[in-house]
Amino acid sequence: MRGIDNRLTRLMTLREEGLHADALVLLQQLFAETAQAIAATRPGHFMLMLEWQFLAELYPPARHALKNARDEQIRLLLAGDLHWGRDGGSTPQAEFVFPRASRFSLIAEMNDTLGDTRSTAELFAQLDASAPELARQYAWQALPAVVESGNFALAERYRTAPLAHLDMVNALAASHPLFPAPGRPPRLAAELMNLVKDVRIAVAVLRGQGHGAEADALCAALLAGLANDAMRALAQRELNAPGSITADIVNRQMAQDQQA
Repeated sequence: MRGIDNRLTRLMTLREEGLHADALVLLQQLFAETAQAIAATRPGHFMLMLEWQFLAELYPPARHALKNARDEQIRLLLAGDLHWGRDGGSTPQAEFVFPRASRFSLIAEMNDTLGDTRSTAELFAQLDASAPELARQYAWQALPAVVESGNFALAERYRTAPLAHLDMVNALAASHPLFPAPGRPPRLAAELMNLVKDVRIAVAVLRGQGHGAEADALCAALLAGLANDAMRALAQRELNAPGSITADIVNRQMAQDQQA
């Protein structure tokens, strides 16, 4: 892992120095290695994809390379290879191995970086036709792209009951703060974000199918059903501007880090 860490640092240095072609070569090498590593050795994946995003914004060949890598991942998924990276097998560390990464999740992440959510929606539609059990498994991640593409009939088949987790969120609010002390996970905020996401998808589907009054009623039911004003205010902001909760979490974490 130390060697990969050193090369990640080298990759960032190459990008910052404007040596974009060299950075792309190293990035592709690291990505290929990461795709073959066992799950427990892949914590650097997030940094690799972030570097690919940065490099693609600066260097068009990096964006082209990311598209090619995305297309290869789609090919593998449709051929039945559902995960990327190796599992731990019978290695001594097997009990500590994280679950293998979903190849669909990787593809969706690549498409987010490329700004190509239509590709995610089209892939999900293919899975709906050929492997609906897999489509059901990936729906939570695919539905925002499906809604954005305007395929409301497909989204309607896979969306969940939007207020199904309302009681759980309210129960969690009795014992968890929205933004906990430093070092503790913001579980309530995360669950509230997931609840609002389900409602937002349902609202988009309803509006897309011409049921505006039902969509308005659903938003009102969400806000009325939340246990306190702080959650209502945060949920309203997330409905209006998706990503608001994540931004709050990140900003608070940054402020805490600066005070430490």
